[in-house]
Amino acid sequence: MGVLVGTAAEKIVWRPVEQAILKLDDRPARIWNVYRAEKKDHLVLVQLGRRFLMVDYHEREIYELAPEKLERKDKELLWNAADKPSKPMATTDWLVRDAGRVRRIRAKLSDEGRVLEVQVPIQPDLRRFY
Repeated sequence: MGVLVGTAAEKIVWRPVEQAILKLDDRPARIWNVYRAEKKDHLVLVQLGRRFLMVDYHEREIYELAPEKLERKDKELLWNAADKPSKPMATTDWLVRDAGRVRRIRAKLSDEGRVLEVQVPIQPDLRRFY
């Protein structure tokens, strides 16, 4: 019970990613957006129409988020981490690779038989300058 107190209050801010590329089954998706979690570089939020998929490429997990749990604030989205589904979607064939200035994340959504690929610019690590 005490464990949820810290995560229940945690709001994640999702910022739009400029110059992202999204493909579904090796074809460009029609209506989509890609967001990156502020302060959590390993989390990417993919919007496909009205559907939202949170990709955690460190853990190699994808969660489908309920659209009504996301709050729009200007171009950003806010989401409470306590609303994370209990189980990730079934996925296989993960590929996470840095290619130059881009991180390529690819996984097969097993139950749907579809391949999701997202490419996001790699953010430079500026911590060494502080």
